[in-house]
Amino acid sequence: MQVDVLFPIKAEAFTYLVPEEIQQDIKIGSRILAPFKNQKKTGIVIGFNKAGASLDKISLKLIIAVLDKEPIVPESLLKLIKWAGQYYISASGMVLKNAIPSGLFTGRKSGKPRVTYSPDIENAKIVDLTKEQEKSLSEINKADSGIFLLHGVTGSGKTEVYIRAIEALPDNKEAIVLVPEIALTAQIIDRFRSRFNDKVAFYHSGLSMGERMTQWWRIRNGEAKVVLGVRSAVFAPFRNLGLIVVDEEQEASYKQFEGLRYNARDMALVRAKLENIKVILGSATPSLESFYNAQHGKFKYLELNKRVEEKPMPQVEILDMTKESKKTWFFSDRLLNAIKDNNSKGHQSLIMLNRRGYSSFLMCSDCGYTYKCRACSITLTYHKDTKTLNCHYCGSYLMPQDLCPQCKGTKTKYIGVGTQRIEEELQGLIPEISLKRMDRDTTRKKLSHYRIIKAMEGKEIDVLLGTQMVAKGHDFPDVTMSAVVSADVTLNLPDFRSSERTFQLFTQLAGRAGRGDIFGNVYIQTYEPEHYVFEYVRQHDYKGFYEREIELRKELSYPPFSKLIRIILSFKTMDTGKKIIKNISGMIKKMKTNDVEILGPSPAPIEKIRNLWRWHIILKGKGSKSLRQKAFEILHILKDIKDIKIDVDVDPINLM
Repeated sequence: MQVDVLFPIKAEAFTYLVPEEIQQDIKIGSRILAPFKNQKKTGIVIGFNKAGASLDKISLKLIIAVLDKEPIVPESLLKLIKWAGQYYISASGMVLKNAIPSGLFTGRKSGKPRVTYSPDIENAKIVDLTKEQEKSLSEINKADSGIFLLHGVTGSGKTEVYIRAIEALPDNKEAIVLVPEIALTAQIIDRFRSRFNDKVAFYHSGLSMGERMTQWWRIRNGEAKVVLGVRSAVFAPFRNLGLIVVDEEQEASYKQFEGLRYNARDMALVRAKLENIKVILGSATPSLESFYNAQHGKFKYLELNKRVEEKPMPQVEILDMTKESKKTWFFSDRLLNAIKDNNSKGHQSLIMLNRRGYSSFLMCSDCGYTYKCRACSITLTYHKDTKTLNCHYCGSYLMPQDLCPQCKGTKTKYIGVGTQRIEEELQGLIPEISLKRMDRDTTRKKLSHYRIIKAMEGKEIDVLLGTQMVAKGHDFPDVTMSAVVSADVTLNLPDFRSSERTFQLFTQLAGRAGRGDIFGNVYIQTYEPEHYVFEYVRQHDYKGFYEREIELRKELSYPPFSKLIRIILSFKTMDTGKKIIKNISGMIKKMKTNDVEILGPSPAPIEKIRNLWRWHIILKGKGSKSLRQKAFEILHILKDIKDIKIDVDVDPINLM
């Protein structure tokens, strides 16, 4: 007997011989221990090798032991792993590494949670559904399979539809609920716990390995009916899945940007198809691709136009910072007065600036020198709390010097703004408010997101300031005002999706205001008020924005009118890169392009990251098959070239 075994490494399956005495114990999906190079390694049996007779048995190694009496990975999940390896032009072993906790391969034991989530959660009041919710739920419940796009304005009760759809599943069916940020799981966990009690498992990177193992086994052993988590929860080892929900389906955080560059939303769609189940994509601002698919009948379109209890949408004001009176560069008098007024009435506010740190960079005003990361081609962000200049790409940092390294001058200026600086300035301008910052720097510690959310719910915080974390998914009834300090930060990125992302982010932030009994107000400060995005945000007009943006996409033949594959080439030195790229360019020019457009190779917008100089080739085409074939041809050309690192990004969501 010969079996194919997959290990969590950058490789495909290896074939092994099975000793007679353990042949009856071998099952697809079980772990085995096998010799690998000069060590013993744990892998998963993914199939019996039918071509075994033709293989040279002398060269095959023997499996040492079977570690599981019953398979631990469902065959349906193994099919998804195989599909992902092929689609994302990656080794299946890399998919396995993402899908299964590493502790299962290293012998790590499960661990108890260090902090439990609200054990005293009260059973939530069952609210009456609106007519729109009832109609949407009816459509979902009467189907056994299919893709539903639930397009509901912020505060329209999408989460309640998800919960009711899960409750309506047969008793033996399970559900996966994906959310885009760990911060979102904090509030939504309590909501799901109040309805499903201990049948909810949560699964995200904020858990320790031991805790992740505990949750994984609970899911695998049927102790949980619902798993709630971020990206990797799409691989939850359920054996009888009935429904997958992808909340805020448009979010970029569903895409993994290193290693296996998969998109959890797209993986959810494929898993649903493989297991013949249904999937709900929910959003107030769907991705253009999803809305296009709904318009063209690929997805079933469901709409929630009104907020629960018919609460009005907040009023959005665009503040032109070239005309507004202001005491500081970052805060107009209008916005400061609005924050003070809101606080005096006992209400809460959300303030967003989508850039962390204190200042975008430090510059010598004598000679213009700016501190740049030695490993990456970007300026370093100053963090005042640590007094360091940090690189947000490679994680390196350095201490700024008293004298300019270039001219030895002493006149250093802080240019640009980050959440730390806004926090300091706002606290100085309105000292009486209780202010808390939520960004990646303040939420590194375990459960820090959860504690901030709980403090907001307990009204211990007057103003929550942060990056895009504050804009998404939270439900704070006492927040009656939200604001964007500098809208231009997200608007002018060199990427074809920048307008779409800006519209989505500002609409999401606006939707946090006025969800309780008090009317909401939203203020967006910008130095570019004429940009077309703002009018659609002001009117809460997703469909108007979609019609305008989809025409631009069509004109430029960008998704959804084409598909993209990005091949990133990295080199240790700039000169090596230029020489090799010259040869590659010559070879690519000789290739027949057929119906695939090849752009590049050209320098990546961020030319250097982690000491590697980066170039990229972008393939654009209408057919996935021909596009992938062209990618394989280019990768074949590259495979024997030395001194080059190659990454493939199928369906990239940014081209930086």
